[in-house]
Amino acid sequence: MRLLWRILLDQRRLAIALLFLAGAAQAQEAACRAVLAGTRALVDATVHHLLDRDLLRLVKLGLSGRLTVEATVVRRRHLWFGRVVSKGTRELPLSWSAERGVLELDGRPVSDPDHIPLERIVLSLGESEDPSTYEAQVSTRLVVVTENSLGRVTGLFAGDSDSPLTKTVLSAIANDLTRSASVTCALEPRK
Repeated sequence: MRLLWRILLDQRRLAIALLFLAGAAQAQEAACRAVLAGTRALVDATVHHLLDRDLLRLVKLGLSGRLTVEATVVRRRHLWFGRVVSKGTRELPLSWSAERGVLELDGRPVSDPDHIPLERIVLSLGESEDPSTYEAQVSTRLVVVTENSLGRVTGLFAGDSDSPLTKTVLSAIANDLTRSASVTCALEPRK
């Protein structure tokens, strides 16, 4: 406990600890494929390396996560900004099923935590034009450890978890444990 307070109260040690945590994070990636089907865009996405070893261990110990998936279809314009045609957001629970011994995303088993395929996202365009004028953007954000859950844990060790310094440190650590990835892909005509 004394070591924790020495780190939290010394700015140099705290900076080194936060840099160590940030440097330990593995790069997250996403891949997508989007198909234009009439007036709908069918977007398939896969997230790679979203869970590192430590986050997977926390999920296996019983912490549940929340994966936010946001998909957007943008119509590109020459010499101007693109126009958002359609947008959709899903929040998917991520948890470990002890009885099945498998990681589950929205109740579906995930066979490989390093490569998580997402359920197909269907976005309505309202119009059907040349698919080369559209692109799909998919962004994901995984939150397993929140500022509140860290606060509950530190509240067990110290009664003063409402101080501004503690809140700032907890927020910084929770943000560092958040994983995100994004990708953009062109819409293809359906074959």
